[in-house]
Amino acid sequence: MKKTDIKLIAVLLFGIVSVISAQKAPNILYIMSDDHASATIGAYNSHLKDVVETPNIDRLAEEGALLENCFCTNALCAPSRATILTGQYSHKSGVYTLREHLNTKNKPSVAKSLNSAGYQTAAIGKWHVHGDNLNGFDFYAITLSQGAYHNPSFSTKEGKIRREGYSSDIITDVSLEWLEKRDKERPFYLMTHFKAAHGPWQPAERHENLYNDITIPEPETLFDDYSKQNPMGVGGTQARIHEPGSNHSLSLWFQKGKKGKGGWPTGEITFEEGLSDKEIKKQTYQKYAKDYLRCVKGIDENVGRLLAYLEEEGELDNTIIVYTSDQGMYVGEHGLFDKRLGFEEALRMPFVIRYPKEIKAGQRIDNIVNNVDFAETFLDYANTDIPEKMQGYSFRPILKGKKPLYDRKCSFYGFYSSGCSDHYGIRTKNYKLLKYIGKDKKVGYDLFDLKNDPYETVNLADNETHKATFDKLNALLVEEMKNIDISEEYLPGTEDWKLFVDYGDNLQGKKHNKANPKKKNKNKKQKNK
Repeated sequence: MKKTDIKLIAVLLFGIVSVISAQKAPNILYIMSDDHASATIGAYNSHLKDVVETPNIDRLAEEGALLENCFCTNALCAPSRATILTGQYSHKSGVYTLREHLNTKNKPSVAKSLNSAGYQTAAIGKWHVHGDNLNGFDFYAITLSQGAYHNPSFSTKEGKIRREGYSSDIITDVSLEWLEKRDKERPFYLMTHFKAAHGPWQPAERHENLYNDITIPEPETLFDDYSKQNPMGVGGTQARIHEPGSNHSLSLWFQKGKKGKGGWPTGEITFEEGLSDKEIKKQTYQKYAKDYLRCVKGIDENVGRLLAYLEEEGELDNTIIVYTSDQGMYVGEHGLFDKRLGFEEALRMPFVIRYPKEIKAGQRIDNIVNNVDFAETFLDYANTDIPEKMQGYSFRPILKGKKPLYDRKCSFYGFYSSGCSDHYGIRTKNYKLLKYIGKDKKVGYDLFDLKNDPYETVNLADNETHKATFDKLNALLVEEMKNIDISEEYLPGTEDWKLFVDYGDNLQGKKHNKANPKKKNKNKKQKNK
């Protein structure tokens, strides 16, 4: 037999083995909402557990595992989404804020890796990451920015399409259509991304009167006065439920429309003359929480539709089903809405996962994981190679009840955008250290003892009794910075990282100058003189 014939047979056999291997691989359904607080999921047993209605997400937790310490590494939509796709921190993905482009031709991507391993891949719903980053997806129908709650439009390979209806329903419709048309002999990786529960919190018409007759429980820190935290951590007046005189106060937006423009889409509040600030805050919180929870109800119903389809197809138990969010959200905690600051409610991501072939039902796992780990975990389940440039760790062993190859001592967090001081730090199981850098380069710290102060109301950074803990966490922060390969110039509070990002030629209608590496080199020479 000729060598060429032997090579041909070898190639054919390899192809057959690859196809058989792909057929045995589990499907992966990754469901992600926007700004979904874990407190508003029943399974997380928060102060809202008796009013929130999430039976389908709760089912995933009951029949699988719930992660109690899953954290984002940058509590903002685009950076978190870039991290989930690439398995890289912001300083490696190049996405620090909402402005930068992510281009994945020369970067790792979970979609590229799974597609190369024989998976059919699709991204449907809110994408919100600029740049050439859909490499590896066979199909996509996405909103490039926020997208609309009603009658949403999607970008596809064939051009723009528009659907009539409510966004959570439509995103699920398109997901089910793709699932129905897929090659059912091959595994799939589907990213279904809901717009909800991002502001301005417009629910489906069928849920407009949900919660009308009840009072939503208030969070413990709704009336936090910030007297015992570092003022750099809660500086400014953005994202306050009620802040007299602030254009960023939700109470003002509910009266006159966002930042004084137009009317609020779910109706406005008229406060009685002479009402106290405390009562205004209480009433504003009630409207916000109810609108938010109504959006969550729409998400949960559509998670149920996806589960029902997989069950009908006989694929439910052969599919790894994840429900998560791109980060957390304040629903009144610390008197806030939005995310950004490094308090728990923004940092913590809900994460429930169901796969009965490996994951024992009813688990509540307290190991620390973060969104850098998602990509490698999915690739581990697919039994395919993990790109060297990915920076996370698969937590598949943890979900199986086994000891992982790497058990995180802490999770790094860095925030670069507007709305608060630049800050970074670490979160361990029992403590959190946050370092703030002001515009004048002033530095401040928050140290929270999460075991004894779970609501993060008392800063211990300047307390001599806790100096040993502060020093230990500072040392751990330095160690973790080495682990994730981040140098000082890429940390929040510096300007150097801006020299290496891609803003694109025309982003959100504005021209931006691209990074100039020569400028960076020039600065280095000057410093060396």
